[in-house]
Amino acid sequence: MVMSINKAHWSTNQNTVRLSMPIGKVDRERRMVSGFATLDNIDKQGDIVTTEASLKAFEKFRGNLREMHQPISVGKVLSFHPDEYFDKESGKSYKGIYVNAYISKGAQDAWEKVLDGTYTGFSIGGNIVNASFEPGDDKNDRRVIKEYDLMELSLVDSPANQLANIFSIQKSADGTTIIKGMAADTNIENVYYCKTDNI
Repeated sequence: MVMSINKAHWSTNQNTVRLSMPIGKVDRERRMVSGFATLDNIDKQGDIVTTEASLKAFEKFRGNLREMHQPISVGKVLSFHPDEYFDKESGKSYKGIYVNAYISKGAQDAWEKVLDGTYTGFSIGGNIVNASFEPGDDKNDRRVIKEYDLMELSLVDSPANQLANIFSIQKSADGTTIIKGMAADTNIENVYYCKTDNI
């Protein structure tokens, strides 16, 4: 499935990495948010985090969802999978990890901030385990992050990138689905209630 994304922001500092990605979908009834947590594009400092590194990191991740990188859990990651984003303007595809997360009923403040648009994206935080410098297309060396320990996934207020395709999905009063924004080639996925997990 190829999806559109909103804005993103990367930062790295020696052995730490932080990446913010936009929320792509909000399900009000199930208190779920979805979007890319990572992509393998070049960050503002010239670094690349590989999709393979992100997939391994998410496989070991506990799954707690935070807000604004604070040590307070507001929910949990329900699922994640590799996915792809195609930027029509540049003609380039990027691979990354797409997540579906649940926001706890005990975190009503965080949920309200998602609904009113204050929190617009996801941000990962972690420790770099393995990276190397490799030549880029522009002949500048890039630090390629090949392994990292994922320490947190947070809801954030201000991801920023030139790839700005914001969209939301909601149900209208008559039951029809409304898609707003610049999304193209968007697949709508049915999500079912799980009585066992109460989500």
